[in-house]
Amino acid sequence: MLDVTRQLYNALLQERRDAYRHGVRITGKQQYAEITALRKPMHRIDSQLGAVYRECEDAVLHRLDLAFAAFFRRVARGETPGYPRYKPAARWSQLEFPHGDRALRFNAAQTKVVVPGLGAVPLRKGRTIPHFGRAWLVRKYERWYACFECERVISPLPPSDAIVGIDRGVHVLAATSTGELIDNKAFGERNRRRIALHQRKVEEVTVRDAAGRVRNRQDAMRKAAVLRLARAKERESNRRRDYLHKMARAIVASAGIIGLENLNLRAMTRSAKGSIEKPGRNVAAKAALNRRMLDAGFGQLHRLLAEKAEEAARRVVLVDPRFSSQECSRCGHVAAESRRRRRFVCVRCGFSCHADVNAALVIRGRAQLCARRMPNAGAEPVTQHDAA
Repeated sequence: MLDVTRQLYNALLQERRDAYRHGVRITGKQQYAEITALRKPMHRIDSQLGAVYRECEDAVLHRLDLAFAAFFRRVARGETPGYPRYKPAARWSQLEFPHGDRALRFNAAQTKVVVPGLGAVPLRKGRTIPHFGRAWLVRKYERWYACFECERVISPLPPSDAIVGIDRGVHVLAATSTGELIDNKAFGERNRRRIALHQRKVEEVTVRDAAGRVRNRQDAMRKAAVLRLARAKERESNRRRDYLHKMARAIVASAGIIGLENLNLRAMTRSAKGSIEKPGRNVAAKAALNRRMLDAGFGQLHRLLAEKAEEAARRVVLVDPRFSSQECSRCGHVAAESRRRRRFVCVRCGFSCHADVNAALVIRGRAQLCARRMPNAGAEPVTQHDAA
């Protein structure tokens, strides 16, 4: 099923490329009709396309439409376009069921799921799967997972008037306006030696040609080494996600309004190497800082806080991050000289505390102002002018 849907994606992409070269425009509706015609028994490839659940093939066409929409959106913004590419077998690992609730069926005990064209498949799971909409079958590191899109029921926590500001950082994962410092476990750094060992094992069994291309991708020893490396990275990711889930749950339970900086993580983690005409400076130091920020999981913590706050009927307020590390939370004076590494000492009023805690207090003040001005809003950014 994976192979048929992958070949279908590549064929649809090839048809659009050929049509463009000849000045003809192919729409998604036209290709939908072509798929319908190819599934009829009169065609010699009906045993392939006809054996796969139709909605999985419709999802392939929708995926191609999304790829082209993203391409044209990047072109309009002046970004690197990234034209849709053909998919090799190594980069095609999921089957999508747009209406999974009518395609996949469970037995009474939910120990087996019936997949169209495949039959009953035993599964291992924890919680009972509620009513769901879309569904996916995903192959990841030689294991198969079933993913279901469910609508979560809001379970409000007791009302709270508390407002907490959160300052995310590299030295500590997060500092709260209450003075709590949440440790940055740095799972990537801790796992670095183990990952490097697995990478060396992969290189030891890899055969390359004169141009540096890998020649033994299907070799059993190399595939086993690559799988061990992938599993090690997966365990690292699972540990990070589990830790962030717990921290996000504790933060949401502590306050009714949570203030966060509206960080542009994509720009913050951009490489500093520059170009040939204008080479960058301190490239190695910036690369190390980027690794630490990505290892901390700033974006994942933000997403989990938003999800858990919505489920608990609480608010996440995004504020402007500019000068939050240089502003005094007591008198409001902004000065770069007040920040002394991990201590903050205001040059005007003499207020002193941990630098990250002071930034969290500043974020709390901005979030409180935003909450007063927009009492019924959700996660709303507030500008520097509004926070002044």
